[in-house]
Amino acid sequence: MSETATSNPLRAGLRMQRTPEPCTVVIFGATGDLTHRKLVPALYNLQRERLLPPGFSVVGFARRDWSDEFFRDSLLNDAKEFSRSGIEPALWDSFAQGVSYVQSSFDDPAGYQHLAERLRELDEQRGASGNRLFYLSTPPESYATIIQQLGAAGLARSPGEGWTRIIIEKPFGRDLGSARALNAEVHKVFDEAQVYRIDHYLG
Repeated sequence: MSETATSNPLRAGLRMQRTPEPCTVVIFGATGDLTHRKLVPALYNLQRERLLPPGFSVVGFARRDWSDEFFRDSLLNDAKEFSRSGIEPALWDSFAQGVSYVQSSFDDPAGYQHLAERLRELDEQRGASGNRLFYLSTPPESYATIIQQLGAAGLARSPGEGWTRIIIEKPFGRDLGSARALNAEVHKVFDEAQVYRIDHYLG
């Protein structure tokens, strides 16, 4: 059995593996536990396994008044504890070159304009090609606000040939009625093909 099949049995027998495209992941609620304990350590583990594309970037978006450097240092401190493979300084430094932070409340249009500027910069500087993934690592009551603001800022569609996706974690509403209402808000801004709904950190 090949090394690839051994590391991921689901790939056994596959002749080809798709090369991941460069992209930028925007994490809303980036100062929270999910980002620090799960999301970023998992992304760093992919970096160790050479499974992230060149030019891969992470933008944190949250209320706390943090700088890029403080955000990176905070992520590193937790990755040392929660990464299953440990931290190699050179690999972390390479990963951290693509990590930055946008400070804003979730309902402030100016913050989303700042985010749009940052994404354009990353497209130019790191070759992200307009490919964007928005990850809502926030309390569910913030989902509709973030989605509405992304739409108002023109961020639900990528420039050129790029793609845009959004990940929304469960709970998706409190009951059937609120879930349908949230779904309606999502579809005002995003096409269904752009939307991923996942159980808590199964993605």
